[in-house]
Amino acid sequence: MAHDEFNSGARHGFSMALYAVRSVDRQIEYPRLSSGDEDDKLLVYNTQKDLIYKIYAEIKKEMEEEVHENDY
Repeated sequence: MAHDEFNSGARHGFSMALYAVRSVDRQIEYPRLSSGDEDDKLLVYNTQKDLIYKIYAEIKKEMEEEVHENDY
């Protein structure tokens, strides 16, 4: 019983972490480009998106390692 409660709580925690990352991802807007600063704005945008992707992937990896669905 306690193991099932742990899995349920861990799954909920990981789900909320993924939700938070997706929420931040939606707030990152594609830059409005004007002459002269396109490269800088695109670099910042792409860096933010890459970092969000890496965080999301790491949370998913940890979730798979920590939450054992059929481990009784």
